[in-house]
Amino acid sequence: MMRATLVVTSLLLGAGSLAHAADPVALKVEYSADYIMETAEGAIRGRLNGAPGLERREDLVEGTSIVSIRRDDKKVMWMLMPAERMYMEMKLGQMDGGNARTPSPEEYKTEFTDEGREEVNGMMTTKSKVIMTGADGSKMGGFWWTTDDGLLVKMDVISIAKGEKIRMKRELSNIKIGPQSKDLFEIPAGYQSMSMGLAGGMLGLPRPGDAASEGEKPAEGQPPAEAPKKKKGFGLGVLKDALDVVR
Repeated sequence: MMRATLVVTSLLLGAGSLAHAADPVALKVEYSADYIMETAEGAIRGRLNGAPGLERREDLVEGTSIVSIRRDDKKVMWMLMPAERMYMEMKLGQMDGGNARTPSPEEYKTEFTDEGREEVNGMMTTKSKVIMTGADGSKMGGFWWTTDDGLLVKMDVISIAKGEKIRMKRELSNIKIGPQSKDLFEIPAGYQSMSMGLAGGMLGLPRPGDAASEGEKPAEGQPPAEAPKKKKGFGLGVLKDALDVVR
């Protein structure tokens, strides 16, 4: 369950792509970095390669490598599964042919407030308070720390949609500024395209027709499943500040 939740959260929030698009300071450099992304369910560690309009993210989720490539020039995101040598293409701003949509920056009114200068992991940044309000009433707000070259070093945000709050924190480390191979932002040769439904099944996400009843009884001879334990992973101070932003 944690694997599915983290993958969905990673895709929906774009792990910072929405922030990059809304930030008035456009990315001006190419870079590589390690990162950690935290949600209420747990954490994902991975690797980032970026350039203006391009981002490659490699997540290691429960031993499985999942790569996503964002191409602003083509207005697509590719999700690669190296073990299966398969990929799925999603148009930026939507998933699964438009049945489930991801937020598009153009749909949000974005407000920035400068909170001063801070050093984060050896990089001098500007801390900004950000509030993004969608036409449908959804909100994303919190803080992010950006260099003068537009590199988003850290973000701590909460999104609110249909009464549900999702918090995400992402921070870069081992940052190296320098040219990145263009091959990093292309689908490797030999990869086959796959559908969203097939990808969901391989990742353990629910698909139409799957049994998902909470009251479903375990098979005979099997012990009842334990209720998932609530996990805690965020400091109360920053969490309170982030919640105050989106109220």
